[in-house]
Amino acid sequence: MIFTPLVFLVLGTIFLQLTSASNCSPAFIGKPVLHGAKIIDVQAEEVHNHSAISLGPGTNDGGRYTISFCHVTVTHTHPGWNDTINTQVWLPLSGWNGRFQALGGGGYSTGFGSLYLTYAASKGFASASVDGGIAVGTEAIPTDLSWALSSKGNVNWFLLEDYASKATNDMAVIGKQVTESYYQTAPSYSYFSGCSGGGRQGLIMAQNYPDAFDGIVASSPAIHLETFIPAGFWPEQLMNQYGVFPSPCEVEAFTAAAVKRCDRMDGVEDGIISSPRLCTVQAHDFVGQNYTCNGTQETLSTADARVIQAAWSGTGKHGWFGLNKDASLSSSSIPTTCRANGTCYSTGSELFGSWISYLVAKDPDFVLEDMNNSDFFDGLRYSTSQYAPMLAGANPDLSGFKANSGKMIAWHGLADEVIPPRGSEQYYEEVLEKDNEAHEFFRFFEAPGVGHCYGGLGPVPNDALTQLMEWVEKDVSPDTLVATKGSNDTARDLCPYPLEQKFIGGDPRNATSFTCANKP
Repeated sequence: MIFTPLVFLVLGTIFLQLTSASNCSPAFIGKPVLHGAKIIDVQAEEVHNHSAISLGPGTNDGGRYTISFCHVTVTHTHPGWNDTINTQVWLPLSGWNGRFQALGGGGYSTGFGSLYLTYAASKGFASASVDGGIAVGTEAIPTDLSWALSSKGNVNWFLLEDYASKATNDMAVIGKQVTESYYQTAPSYSYFSGCSGGGRQGLIMAQNYPDAFDGIVASSPAIHLETFIPAGFWPEQLMNQYGVFPSPCEVEAFTAAAVKRCDRMDGVEDGIISSPRLCTVQAHDFVGQNYTCNGTQETLSTADARVIQAAWSGTGKHGWFGLNKDASLSSSSIPTTCRANGTCYSTGSELFGSWISYLVAKDPDFVLEDMNNSDFFDGLRYSTSQYAPMLAGANPDLSGFKANSGKMIAWHGLADEVIPPRGSEQYYEEVLEKDNEAHEFFRFFEAPGVGHCYGGLGPVPNDALTQLMEWVEKDVSPDTLVATKGSNDTARDLCPYPLEQKFIGGDPRNATSFTCANKP
């Protein structure tokens, strides 16, 4: 028989397909070795032409992606913990870039599955996501904390530790082993990327498991989760105490008034407060001003100003920082709506309220509206003291990560409507105080006008992971972070803390119109 080049090509293609299929099997991949755990099951199957809307953590650069990959699911437990954790590892059938990327979660979850995995695999990464043993449903930001109690009055400490960090490290160990088994070579570099709760996961991995990743991107990190979450309930606490519920229109009017007053402090009027520390206005400064809501003229009131100021000031010496004055308060801190007759009421913040019910009161039936202010602050102090050691992710000692040649980029939107960015500033200051050369391996950037993880008027650093890879693999340190896709197609370079953006003239939509300068 004579074999033509075409026959060889067809036979070669069939051989590669058969090899790929045989590699994507539990028998070939085997059971990962995970200290302190028992592997319950390994499943593997090829998935072809999977199509889904996806994006990277801390980016607004998403879309629909179609990929083919080996889908591996590893199920494990920690004996005696009564937990069952599932780790997904997605391995591109072609075009693997030689790297492994673990992906974080957000809210009360450790991973978002396909939402992040599809994007990561489309970029060539062997990628992993872990559920932490928690069923979180399909919400955009999972807020169900019922899993945190083993029974009324009793915290499920094992699941809480899985959520805090253990499941994330398990994902790293499992994911790298599965990647090596499938491709028959270890990944050249391993990365972690997460936003919000995922950002906290990234920080705590650098602190507690410093050899797990070569590089970490921690976006809008939920540092001091145990404090800022209950503290975020403070505006709603005041609404319940005083029976005052600002309409969404009035909340937006207070925000607009503050932005108008402070906008030009960075030298340009663009709807963004780039120098929040200079914006010292108080909500009461705007009482009496008129605003329009659904065609009707209204007046900003003293009673409602008290609630707005609570969101801006935070809980002060009793707890935590407030949000900056261009943050969208009506989306989370002051969640209200109004009836047809004009009376308004709180719709409640599940993210903040669930924490108080399940981890402070430890009672699913706890009535948040019945708390007085003394109860609130007692609960805030209890939460901080009880959960900080496990959940805060704020240990400034990164010597282990440094010794392992790790590199980390963290960034935080200054218009974040959920997590006060001052917490990230404080943490980075503490890191520099402990190691004044920490900028050689860890840099923190602020993103003016950007909301929680993305959104807002400001441009987002969509290529932070790419710049991190340049730092890890080529020693090209990020003097600035390139940010794009802001309002009106704006692009700006984000400045390394403690520097901030300063307008120097030209078209404010262009990055060249700004420079990095010392904070006033």
